[in-house]
Amino acid sequence: MVPGRGTLPRRTPAHRAGKARGQCVRPLLFLDLDDVLCLSDVHHSGQVLKIVQGKIPDYPELWKNLVDAEAAANLRLLNDEFNPWFVISSSWATYLSREQMCEALTRTELQFVVANLHTEWQTPRALSSSRRDEIEWWLDAHRQAEQPFLVIDDTNSGYTLMHSPLAYDGHVVLCKSGYGLTRKQYKEARQRLRQQGVAGYSEALK
Repeated sequence: MVPGRGTLPRRTPAHRAGKARGQCVRPLLFLDLDDVLCLSDVHHSGQVLKIVQGKIPDYPELWKNLVDAEAAANLRLLNDEFNPWFVISSSWATYLSREQMCEALTRTELQFVVANLHTEWQTPRALSSSRRDEIEWWLDAHRQAEQPFLVIDDTNSGYTLMHSPLAYDGHVVLCKSGYGLTRKQYKEARQRLRQQGVAGYSEALK
C-alpha cells in the first residue's frame, strides 16, 4: 500500500515489538548521485548511460572525473562513522541494473557503497512518482523496526522532500545543485543521524 501524502509510513506491531526488545539496527542512507556526488557538466550520468547502452566507447577519463572528490570524501566519513546500508534513490537506478550500478560505483572508487548496498538496493518508481513518493514507498515496504534513516538528495530532484514530513522530522539533507555534499552538508547529516540516536560505529563497538 502506498502511504498517504503528509504522513510517514505507519508503525506496525512489529515495529513496536522491535523497539521494546531494544534491537540495534544499522541506519539507512538514501543516496542520490547527480548534484550530490556527480557535479561535472562535462563528465555526467548521461555519458554513463550511453556507455552502458554501447552508444559511445568507454573511456577512463569519465570514471576519473565523474564523482567529486570532496563529496566522496564526506560520504566516506559518514560511512566510516555510522556504517549505514545504502539505498540508491537516484534516477540512475531506473537505467542501470544492480550489477551495472555496482560497476559504476566501483570504477569511481565508491567501493564502500557497493560493500554496504542494501539487498533492496533501489527505490521503486512509477510513471509520475516524486522522490518523496519513492522513498516513502520503500520505507513502508522494507524499513526495519524503528530503523534510523537519512535521505541525502539535492534541491532539484529532491524538491518534493523540502517541506515533507520526512524533512520536518529530521530525515533529509539537501545539497545545493552544483555544490554537492559539502562539509556543511556532511555536518548536517552527521547531526541528523545522531539526533535519531545513532551512535558512531566506533562508539557502538565499545
